Amino acid sequence: MKIRHLIASLLLLMACAAPLRAQWVGDTVSVPAFLNKEKNHIDFNGADWSPLFAEMDSLQNGSDSTARVVSIVHIGDSHIQAGYLTEAVRLPLQRRFGDAGRGLVVPLKLAKTNEPHDYSVVADGAWNFARCVGRKYSAYTPGIGGIAIVPRTNRIDLTVSTLSKTDDCEGFRRVRLFHEPTDSFPAVISEPYRVTGEARSPFLTCYSWDDPVCSIHFSGQIAPGEERLAIYGASLETDESGILYHTIGNNGAFYSSYAAIPHFAEQVAALAPRLIVISLGTNESFSTSLTRDELYKQIDAVVAPLQASCPQALILLTTPAECARRRTRWVKKRRRVYYSPNSRVTLVRETLKAYAADHHLACWDWYEVSGGKGSSAAWRKAGLMAYDRTHCTETGYRIQGEMLYRTLMNAYQDYVDNGVAQ
Repeated sequence: MKIRHLIASLLLLMACAAPLRAQWVGDTVSVPAFLNKEKNHIDFNGADWSPLFAEMDSLQNGSDSTARVVSIVHIGDSHIQAGYLTEAVRLPLQRRFGDAGRGLVVPLKLAKTNEPHDYSVVADGAWNFARCVGRKYSAYTPGIGGIAIVPRTNRIDLTVSTLSKTDDCEGFRRVRLFHEPTDSFPAVISEPYRVTGEARSPFLTCYSWDDPVCSIHFSGQIAPGEERLAIYGASLETDESGILYHTIGNNGAFYSSYAAIPHFAEQVAALAPRLIVISLGTNESFSTSLTRDELYKQIDAVVAPLQASCPQALILLTTPAECARRRTRWVKKRRRVYYSPNSRVTLVRETLKAYAADHHLACWDWYEVSGGKGSSAAWRKAGLMAYDRTHCTETGYRIQGEMLYRTLMNAYQDYVDNGVAQ
């Protein structure tokens, strides 16, 4: 597709220097006793994580004279889209190793779905959208974040902001904009700063400036007769050393959902990940027809392209926690709703663990750590799981994020103490 006459400008809405840390008040959680905390470890299956931990150690010790970024990409379903789980991993990592930015933000609300609480993407005018789940996308193709938004006219007006419950926001000095492949994405310089756009690939354009801001505005005009431009998301970065933690989550997503996105792995590769965490499997457990062999192939359809496109990246597969199926029965001519444990989670868990072992990939068995068989009832009783016995409350997701952070740091400390991580 050729979009030669698109004029895009960036208006920096906040000219004053912004704090480079979004504060989350109360970022520690109490871990319930019914979790198997002694099982909270990563099975490396022979994978050598030493290079990753060596880079993280350099960040912590400040031994590099130039800015160094360790990029992590976390891919998942509704558990990830909500943002609470990944925030509980991202913030403590960045406090310890440095803050390289908010990372990938995706215009989820413009695609008519929920968005994490700490950023906003708003637009003027009417926009069409496509999602990798729940809606056929014959007219538009989703991108790296699992969605695409497309203006219904030839005008683009899009504002991206970081938000906070406090007076602070998470400032950024660089934006990498993911969009539909195009031959060119020319930029016009806007006031008060001189901002330049640099195309790194057909689907990625980079912008940078000197002082941190909390909001930017993209505006542009597509010439008559030209095709409309789909926008996928943007990576917000500080241009400083530290951790970039990118989140890609879509409600209802399967492994097959991401496998169906054209050039998904290539777009992920543009984030230069050193670690890719994949947290899928809950939705697969509700498919009564999906066999173990079919699931194995679907996992491979996502992992293999990521390995090919991101040879520098380690991959961590996580298993889903126990969930429950909604069932009905008639009692004295009245319809009653009840929930029973979803036994197919076991099949998904075993298949994920087998795939990780076969391909020498690390695996974090969240099913076991969260309590294993029968644990969904305990999570619900403790107020950590929603009424549907599948999704968690905000606190529940933060507990999962806390446990993931702990196991990552335990593995890192083993490397620091022993010089080996595998």
